[in-house]
Amino acid sequence: MAGSSLSDVVLRGRAILREGRERCRRQHDAGSRGTQVSTLVSDLYDDLVLEVWNQACADHFGGETPAGVALVAHGGFGRRDLAPYSDADLMLIVRGRSTAVAEKLAQSLTRDLVDIGLDVGFSLRTPREACSLSWSDPVIFTSLTESRFLAGSLKVFKRFFQSLRHGAVRRGGRLVRDLIEARREERNKWGDTNYLLTPNLKKSRGGLRDIQMIRWIGFARYGEVDLERLLKLGTLTDEDYRMLRRAYDFLIRLRNELHFREGRAQDVLDRTTQVVIANAWGYKGREGVLPVEAFMQQYFDVTRDVRYAARFFADDNRSRPLIGQIIERIRAKRIGADVLMGPTHIWVEASQLREFALSLPRILRFMSLANHNNRRIGHHTWQTIRKAMQERQPAAPDAESIGAFLSLLSRGGRLAPLLQRLHELRILDQLIPEFKRTRGLLQFNAYHKYTVDAHCIRAVEAATDFADDPTAMGRRYRRLKDKTLLHLALLIHDIGKGYEEDHSVVGARIARKTGERLDLDASSIEILEWLVLKHLAVNTVAFRHDLNDPEIVISFAKEVGSIRRLELLIIHAVADLAAVGPGVLTDWKMKLIEDLYLRTRRYFETGDLDADQEEMTDEIRHQVREYLGDERSAATSLALLKQIPLSMLRREKPEDLATQLIHVAAALDAGERTLCFAQYDPIASAMRYVVIFHQDDTRVGIFARVAGAFMSCGIGILRAEIVTLENIVWDEFWVDDPEYPDQPPPKRIQTVSSRVKQLLDSPEKPLPPRKRKWSVGKKDDSKTVNVLPTKVDLDNETLDRFTILSLFAYDQSGLLYRVASALSGLNLVLHFAKIDTHLDQVADVFYLTEADGHQVDNKERQAEVRAAVLAVISPDENDSPEH
Repeated sequence: MAGSSLSDVVLRGRAILREGRERCRRQHDAGSRGTQVSTLVSDLYDDLVLEVWNQACADHFGGETPAGVALVAHGGFGRRDLAPYSDADLMLIVRGRSTAVAEKLAQSLTRDLVDIGLDVGFSLRTPREACSLSWSDPVIFTSLTESRFLAGSLKVFKRFFQSLRHGAVRRGGRLVRDLIEARREERNKWGDTNYLLTPNLKKSRGGLRDIQMIRWIGFARYGEVDLERLLKLGTLTDEDYRMLRRAYDFLIRLRNELHFREGRAQDVLDRTTQVVIANAWGYKGREGVLPVEAFMQQYFDVTRDVRYAARFFADDNRSRPLIGQIIERIRAKRIGADVLMGPTHIWVEASQLREFALSLPRILRFMSLANHNNRRIGHHTWQTIRKAMQERQPAAPDAESIGAFLSLLSRGGRLAPLLQRLHELRILDQLIPEFKRTRGLLQFNAYHKYTVDAHCIRAVEAATDFADDPTAMGRRYRRLKDKTLLHLALLIHDIGKGYEEDHSVVGARIARKTGERLDLDASSIEILEWLVLKHLAVNTVAFRHDLNDPEIVISFAKEVGSIRRLELLIIHAVADLAAVGPGVLTDWKMKLIEDLYLRTRRYFETGDLDADQEEMTDEIRHQVREYLGDERSAATSLALLKQIPLSMLRREKPEDLATQLIHVAAALDAGERTLCFAQYDPIASAMRYVVIFHQDDTRVGIFARVAGAFMSCGIGILRAEIVTLENIVWDEFWVDDPEYPDQPPPKRIQTVSSRVKQLLDSPEKPLPPRKRKWSVGKKDDSKTVNVLPTKVDLDNETLDRFTILSLFAYDQSGLLYRVASALSGLNLVLHFAKIDTHLDQVADVFYLTEADGHQVDNKERQAEVRAAVLAVISPDENDSPEH
């Protein structure tokens, strides 16, 4: 038995740890406060550490406590706010001549505590070493500020901690700056907003780390970490103190819940767990708000207040260089009766500040002034405004306030952070009452990273960033003489989310009300309403349709109506995408958006697309032809080149396309029916497989077989572009291979290519069954957080030749294969497709006809197609695999 070789103290410790955690679990489940449970956990850890300490003293020193050594808990263990599976940070403080003694203790402590089941961080240092490391490393400093005596020499501990406290206060200014910078770097990694949809309870903005930051800054400035002592020193307001205590207890309880549910250390609040906790803690939904949304809105309210208090405490205790303060004051200019503006900041004279802060119109004009001059608002001024606005009773804004707000919106600069401040003070709710509903509102997909309100403000920020952008998008933004409508539309574009009706339609109605409330003229109201209604139009057309089809571009142009609206809509679309989350606005998407813009603008300017497309097509074909050789040896290549549409011609460099054509022609001349080759696409960070198939009269099911081949190899399709020539299907797939996150080896590519060829060359073989498991380690959130409806639309109006089937759904293993199989089973011919998968969402478009080449125009037939696709999107797991 493996356990028989363990010491008695380890065996006892394991039993104590197991029983102690279960006792803490019962206390937590009974509804105890988070701090009470954390205290129990800390007591449990204390008991285990002291048990091992006493045994080590007995083993090495006959039960006597050695002199010159102190055992110290620090970090979370020192604070006594441990969660059930937290690690235990320990340090032996030792006088120089007691090092040998300390090493014996350290060996026993680390070995036995780890064997018991604790995750231990351990260090052995002299007092001088510990202090010296603290001055050079903010992480060590923050941990040691929370030092707590456990055992050994109390005298040694007191000397160390007094040295740490006095040294910290002497170095306070530099340490505070280092702490703020280290926290900024951590926020950049874990999210520089508290409105993340999957937050880290410790490290995301507004989490436990920000409360700890107040303690650490307090230690650096005043030698105190306890919030109550900081309150008594007058460095923390009564209101902030009470709020921080409530927030601390809420976050600690939530962290305990995560640890108990996972049976391990866990600080990330993922989407599935949010739903489970909301139900377990008895949150009640209300009209238009799910229980999980009510729970997360409370979380966002708590973290917003923590973020605010931590930021102001840091600003209060950050020492700006004296010379900088003097220069700011000397070079300040008076603007009006009570406002001063220096080289970097703008502020209100202290004697006028209290009266000034009570006036909403004056505050909004002041913020507009700060934005127009790109100045930061002085900390003391903003603190006074914050307090006054929190005390102010909400009221409808007057005409002066509305005018100041519109003036603020008319420029870029620091607009986004100023809007964020207005939102946090709930002033934005008074100007646009419907915006209140977006506060902390979840978006049920992994595509979006932020809540609705945070996303909208980030969209404004993304647009204002174009002011310094050297690209064409930057030039378009700078060309807008009045940016008010663009910024306002971005601020409210998703305001209709959370209702049963399409959010663009709801948002358009709210946009009209907003325009009327803000006293915009009729023309501006109409444009604002249209921008919100059509804010997804660019994405829909650019990502889901064939831009080489003149009908698509002309239809979009008619929907837009003018070059001015086109520029507004394009900038809006790009800013919206950029604000969704990292990696969403890819080079591929920007290229498609730019292509749509140029084509549509050309149509507005010339009224003709066909001539321009024919000229471009001829030019590219001529370039490719130069690489193909003489007509006799390249007859097949030239015949293929004549069939290739502009979309494919523009996709490749002429020399690369010529190489592909030569390769394809040689294979076809040799009697091969199927080709499959691959290359790594560094822009997409994915493998691109090109599949070319010489089809006969049977044109149904080809795409399904290719999708099935990838699925059977465990490969997911991220993007696909399908083109049908006269008798050639030329498909391109960008794929995700979980077995090879980077570029796969040649052997893997050969295996996948062979599988594709095998299924296409043997149409009599059955399609492969769908895999039940797709990728290891991912949680299946489909039954808990996928609350948005699946959409399957059939459109016969946009194009005369094809029926356009549009699909929006949450991604699932083998989804594309199932849809393709369903279309094949209905004997529908696929002529063109655009497949786009991002995180957990798919947005696919298929151009279809019946086998006789006609549109799917019969109502009963359309219902049959829609039902078949919907059926395979959410299949019964008890059903047999597709065939």
